[in-house]
Amino acid sequence: MFEIVQAELSDAPEIQKLLTETWQDTYSDHLSPATLAEVAKNWQSIEFLTKQITNPSFYFPVAKKDNQIVGLATAHMPEDAIILFRLYIYPKHQHQGIGGQLLEDVVKHFPKAKKVQLYAEEMNPKGPQFYKKHGFKEIKREPQKVVTEVINQILMEKVL
Repeated sequence: MFEIVQAELSDAPEIQKLLTETWQDTYSDHLSPATLAEVAKNWQSIEFLTKQITNPSFYFPVAKKDNQIVGLATAHMPEDAIILFRLYIYPKHQHQGIGGQLLEDVVKHFPKAKKVQLYAEEMNPKGPQFYKKHGFKEIKREPQKVVTEVINQILMEKVL
């Protein structure tokens, strides 16, 4: 079993480790080591994660199993739509319902939301498949620059 709780500052190193490992597992076939290192330095740094954990407009739940973080999400709701920035589960803990529970938890946290939107990377087919299974529809595809490389992203949306 696992529990979902709000991330705490003391969780930042464990969150950083999860993000680094899942990005390596998911994107090392598609992105260069230099790009992955730059992503880790800028988007997965302790300082960056600390700012998100302490930002009151962000919701940052983590899934813990045996007191270890096995998954996480980050989201906020600027208007009537939840914007889901991250939903990552350690590869060895995927397909156990953790991602679905985190997604449900994010939606419950923002009860006035009318929809959820997110970007899934085209090069990671597990992502769009997961979201489609949970009722999301593809809205459009567009390129995004990640450091010096360009990836194709899929904007997905679920009306609540």
